[in-house]
This record gives sequence, C-alpha cells and structure tokens, in this order.
Amino acid sequence: MSSEPTAPGPVVGVVVEALGVPVGIPVTGEAATRLRHQWSRALTDRPAARSIDVSPDEVHDEAAFDYSVTTRVTLAALEATAGQRLNLHAGAVAAEDGRALALVGPSGSGKTTAIALLATRLGYLSDETVSLDEGLGVHPHPKPLSVVVDGAVPMAKGSVSPDDLGLGRAPESAYLHRLVLLHRGDDDAGLVPLPPARAIVEVVEQSSSLVHLDQPVRTLADAIDACGGAWALHYREFADHLDEVLGLLDGAAQPPAARLHHPSDGGDAGRVDGPVAGAWSRTPWTDAMEYDDELVVMVGDRVQVLGGLGVVLWLELAQPRTEAELVSAVTAAWGEHPQSAALVAEALGVLSGQGLVRPPA
Repeated sequence: MSSEPTAPGPVVGVVVEALGVPVGIPVTGEAATRLRHQWSRALTDRPAARSIDVSPDEVHDEAAFDYSVTTRVTLAALEATAGQRLNLHAGAVAAEDGRALALVGPSGSGKTTAIALLATRLGYLSDETVSLDEGLGVHPHPKPLSVVVDGAVPMAKGSVSPDDLGLGRAPESAYLHRLVLLHRGDDDAGLVPLPPARAIVEVVEQSSSLVHLDQPVRTLADAIDACGGAWALHYREFADHLDEVLGLLDGAAQPPAARLHHPSDGGDAGRVDGPVAGAWSRTPWTDAMEYDDELVVMVGDRVQVLGGLGVVLWLELAQPRTEAELVSAVTAAWGEHPQSAALVAEALGVLSGQGLVRPPA
C-alpha cells in the first residue's frame, strides 16, 4: 500500500516556557545556540504548544532579531492564555517563600531597570509580563532582559540572559503578594497607597485581553484586595527607593475598601438594547464596581471612574428615567438647589459624551 508523502513540519530548534506555555522558536545553528543561552531559565523539553514565525533573512541582524523573537514569544503566550488569565504589562520578583511583588507600568516607566535591581535580592520572574491565575499564582516569564550593553551607544540594547546579570532564581511557585504601579517623573514622593478605583483604571490600561475574562472589573478588584491593596511609586531613580519597595513584602496590607458590584448580567432593567423613547438609559456595560463615592464602569474594553453627580445618575439609571425623574432623584438625595436641573443636564451630557449613558430616542 502506498501513501502520499507528507510535508515536513516546521523546524523547532528551541522551545521555551513562557507564562506556562511552551513556545517553539524555529531556529538552528548559531542563532539557536545564542537564544538557548539568552533563554536559559525558560528552556523546556515539553513539545511546543505554539510556534512563532521566523524568516531566514531576519537572523543577520542579531540584536534586532533577538528582540523580535522575545516580542513574538510573549505575544504567542498571551494569545494562548487570553480569557483564562489576568495578564498584566508588568515585571515581577519573588521571595524564597513564593511571595511575589509585581511592578505595573507602561513602556518607558523603568520596569526592566527596577526588576534588575530587585532581582539582585529576590528571584527573577519577569521584567515584562505577569500572568495570574484565579488563585493569583504567577506563571513565570524569565525572558532575556533588553538592556544597554554599550554605554557609548545608549540607544542600542541587547538581549541579555538573567544568568549573565546575576539575577536571583525564582522559587518553584509564586503568588502575587504586593502590587505597585510605577509613576516615573519629577515627583519623588515614593510609595503612596492608591485607592482601588484609581488602581483598577491604571491596571486596565496595562493589561492584555482583560475584556475576555468574566466580570473583568471584579476580577481586578478581587486581585487588588487579595494582595493587600495597590501602591503607586512616584520616583525619579528607582535605586533611591529600592529598600522602600522591598519593605512592602513584609509591610502591612491595606484594609479592603467597601464596595458594591454591578455586573452586566445582573438582570438589571437598565440594560436595554437601544435608546428609550423619552428616557435616558445606561449604555450596555461590561462590568462595574462601586466604591463609596466613586464608581468604576467598563464599557467595551474601556474603563472610567465616576464621582459625585455622575455616580448618582448612573445608579439611578438602573431603569430608564426621564430627565425630570433624574432631577427629582438628585434633589431627594442632595437637597434642593436652584441650578439642579441645569447641573443634571450638564452631567448627563458629559456621561453621554463618555459613552456611559444614552439620551432619549
């Protein structure tokens, strides 16, 4: 019996464990040797669940190629875990007992420098992406670090193995224990407790595929509470605050703030398919969380924090209401005001412009 010849599969010369996902890198020869060294802490014998694309023409510019490989491996792992994990644009280190400290921030906020300093005393988990499961377990991504290798050419960065930098080795398992949001600039105030509503907004901006999670705002709120609250680090040079940040691991947690969840699937009469004749209504929302006098609302994949009159109006629109009914509700809550009608009209205009409510049909 004869059989049709089968086309050879892609060559997978290097397989690395990224966020718990074995990702194949189809390279051989010198490129494979170099990448195995750079990815020394992530090499795995597991078969690749995902593989990245590599063009033979790319390998000639080693620095650009290595950086591109790192980016593609990370994206492949993020795609594989989308909707299953809380994936943050963050770096992380961990103590021997598994307590992990995560630093969240955009590109240019100094994450790699900060993590490299912290990992001289703690174990290196990642300088770029932190992937958390339901129990806040951290799935490591010990990728090469992109650092300046020649002080004379500060814009030229190379991919350096954490072994070459002498970074500490992470424990076998780690869980999120403290969360810091990096605010790099002229303000050098150091660590400041961050209200959860504000922390949620900042973390959403530095997350991946968050909207694919069930109740994403609540997921973030739960994570922030579970790791003892969130802190903002206002700094110029991270080295000046190294001990302060390390002290968070053994410092006291913030008490969880009182909150009220407003899920999108809560059977709310305010969730309607389109504009309502003669009445204002909520735009369909993804998830929302109420904190005292602030309200975090996610519509689509965007979040906003409401305060004051905006909170009252959004909550009153649990059912569609006329503008007159909303004025009456605000008056009942806050008392008479000569400009109440104008203030409500102005606030509704702002909420409508933000895409949070819809005007009458």
